Amino acid sequence: MTQRKKGLFLILIVGGGLLFGYWLMGAPGPSPLFDAVRARGLLETGAKNLVAAIYLNYRLFDTLLEALLLLVSVIGVSQFGGLSGSEQVHASLARPGAPRHEGASHVMRGSLKPVYLLIALVGVYTVVTGMDGPGGGFQGGAILAAIVISAHFAQGRQLLSLQAGARLEKLMYALILATGMTFLVSSAAWTYFQHRLYLLLINVLIGIKVFSGLSMIYLHFMSGETEDEACA
Repeated sequence: MTQRKKGLFLILIVGGGLLFGYWLMGAPGPSPLFDAVRARGLLETGAKNLVAAIYLNYRLFDTLLEALLLLVSVIGVSQFGGLSGSEQVHASLARPGAPRHEGASHVMRGSLKPVYLLIALVGVYTVVTGMDGPGGGFQGGAILAAIVISAHFAQGRQLLSLQAGARLEKLMYALILATGMTFLVSSAAWTYFQHRLYLLLINVLIGIKVFSGLSMIYLHFMSGETEDEACA
């Protein structure tokens, strides 16, 4: 049996097991937690988007650990990315200001500026309105990182240095921790407006952190430099 057939057979077995388990579960039973969040989520958290109410309020510790995971991922990429010999050989391809596409047309380069503006508007809108609709800091930050990635990939422009990105991400995580701890200690007496202000602030901080983290991961892969080498 070929590897492809073995893989397909394994997928069918796992998929069949999942469907069988779902069938055994039958109709879902009562969900008091879901009913409580739906009934009191807006009043207790100030968020119309109940997903935001859960991950920024009821399950804040999960969000803090997710933000830490991104920070650890960036550190890992920074430290181990520089060990790749092939990246070190071609590190000059990604130096700041070094064009990556000599044959790119002036029309394409000129048309990218309004595209960057559109991406920035969508990213900021996604961050700011995340507490009331689809989106939030994680999604908006990923959208904003597309500006740095596309500018470097299409034009060779490094809009964010590795040194500045490292400092920005670490600062944002410290502010996220401080904001989260303030919420945990004092939110019992907060008004509806204070909850809304907290949601806006932490979404903005998460958005900036995700923006800097994803941008740095891309730039580290392209340059092959460690954070210490970038700061030298």
